Amino acid sequence: MIFTFGVIYGIFILNTKHWEELIMHTIAIFGGSQENTFKKIGAKHHCRVLFHNGKTRNGGLKREFKNIIKKADVVIVLYGACGHVSVDCVKEVSKKLGKKVLFHKGFGASGAIQKGVHAMDKQAA
Repeated sequence: MIFTFGVIYGIFILNTKHWEELIMHTIAIFGGSQENTFKKIGAKHHCRVLFHNGKTRNGGLKREFKNIIKKADVVIVLYGACGHVSVDCVKEVSKKLGKKVLFHKGFGASGAIQKGVHAMDKQAA
């Protein structure tokens, strides 16, 4: 009897964690260099953060961006931290995938995350 309760209790915990992951929203952030800070602040707001520094390399930029943007609910570009090529690429890929792009002036992590959370709240309403 006790063993059965332990197994049922364990399944309940797994299911609870599974539902939390399903409920968490995902924000993609392009630009900047504070990946860990973005992730910490995102966790405080119950959001998963996908980060790319926005720097271009020898090709493959669209493919990288597409993989990140596909997984995101909202895309945020740190306008002062991205070059024109990266910004144009993010806009193009987001438009193809039907994702909303928000631009955040400056480099602040908390402001960017709050902007994403606010946008997701608007979508839910």
